Amino acid sequence: MPEESWRFLDVEYDDPYLNLAVEEAIPRKVGEGKVPNTVRFWRNSNAVVIGYFHSAKHEVDFQACRNSGTTVVRRFTGGGAVYQDHGNLNYAISIRRGDLLIPKDLSEIFKILSSGAVEGLRMLGLNAEFKPLNNIQIDGRKVSGAAGSIRWGTVFHHGAILVSSNLNVLSKVLIASNGRLEDKHVRSIWQTVTTIRDELGQEISVDEVKEKLSKGIEKAYGIRLVDGVLTKEEELLAEELFQSKYSREEWNLGR
Repeated sequence: MPEESWRFLDVEYDDPYLNLAVEEAIPRKVGEGKVPNTVRFWRNSNAVVIGYFHSAKHEVDFQACRNSGTTVVRRFTGGGAVYQDHGNLNYAISIRRGDLLIPKDLSEIFKILSSGAVEGLRMLGLNAEFKPLNNIQIDGRKVSGAAGSIRWGTVFHHGAILVSSNLNVLSKVLIASNGRLEDKHVRSIWQTVTTIRDELGQEISVDEVKEKLSKGIEKAYGIRLVDGVLTKEEELLAEELFQSKYSREEWNLGR
């Protein structure tokens, strides 16, 4: 029996608002049946991405963001704030709802949808494991968090993997939550958050991580990733979402 093919997109933009607009356009079109199940890799250059339900003023140090030129943008999924630079790799999986058996337990959903990333990290020689509710850890330290939604006829999941991110900037632009970023010092961050580079003890390129992550996703789901491009419909929808939502201050900071 031939393997099912999913579309693979390695598509990113300099504008973080446009990146998040594309992030929403893809699952909408997957759910409509206009495009196949899709995996996307992408990065932001210097941004804090906050969850849909959270207040920016409780998650973000705006003065630190101004000092470092960091953009603040809101995603359409839940979860906490994450710092993203070119040393952070985002992966997003959009699957038509009927193509995936959805367990009732939320933690089990995250475990299934994080399995490709876990496999990919293990292929790099890392002791990666899923930790409920939605994290991936290496020897007890967080290297990736995830969020998602089930809507528009699509099961959507995305995560941010710290490959070689600047933890110094991260520690300054994110506000402490439950003591996890206590005093916003790098030494506090270091106890709970890590990067692939630091766990390997050597430099590693994002492209190397992409390669292993792709193979991990293919192995976890028994599928084959085929290079693709955004359709014209997706581009038009992304532009509409950019203009009406993601580029607007009331969306990003208004909650």
